[in-house]
Amino acid sequence: MLAIDTSTDTSSIALYSASHLSELSWHAGRNQTQTLLVQIEHLLTLNRLTLEHIGAVAVTVGPGMFNGLRVGLSTAKGLGFGRSVPVYGIDTLDVTAYPHRTSAESIRAFVPAGRGRVVSGDYRKRSGRWTRSGDPQNRDFSEIAAGAGANTVIIGEIPSAVDPDLLENGSELLPLLSLRARRPGNLAELGWRRWKAGEPDESATIEPLYVHGTRRAT
Repeated sequence: MLAIDTSTDTSSIALYSASHLSELSWHAGRNQTQTLLVQIEHLLTLNRLTLEHIGAVAVTVGPGMFNGLRVGLSTAKGLGFGRSVPVYGIDTLDVTAYPHRTSAESIRAFVPAGRGRVVSGDYRKRSGRWTRSGDPQNRDFSEIAAGAGANTVIIGEIPSAVDPDLLENGSELLPLLSLRARRPGNLAELGWRRWKAGEPDESATIEPLYVHGTRRAT
């Protein structure tokens, strides 16, 4: 499976199977159009593979940056159509929260939304399963910890111009960058599970998700 995440300025891809994971991340900025296909080819070459080996594609659908999401989705759909393989759209906040689902009491995952704002989602375990509580919220980054509650793990890609100390108020937990970074391997695993469960191809229906104010829109 090929996984593609172009939700933010940091783009990433992964090749995944039941016994193999290879990841590549880079700062694409606004250059996803120029860099994405080049990096996919590079990762395939490093693993001595070609597009012929790709059996499915997973792609983040947002929330995230407008242009980045469009590039990722169009590339995923194009590869799916060209190879006649299924494409699965995965929520970017789900990918961000996924690696902490076994260790945290509650999680607030976020992704940059531009102009100092982020989109966040709260996750809690209910009846033994992790679920998101309520709709994603579009807020100023300075408010990311508001109402999070004690022992909430706050994870996501912090905008480069923001001081991480804004989060350290004693009641929330901010992991180190290596633990809070969004990894394409997690996206690939979520997509892999859906593929192996026999879920239908979504290439004809998936669209990017944007959050304006406190409502989600396409």
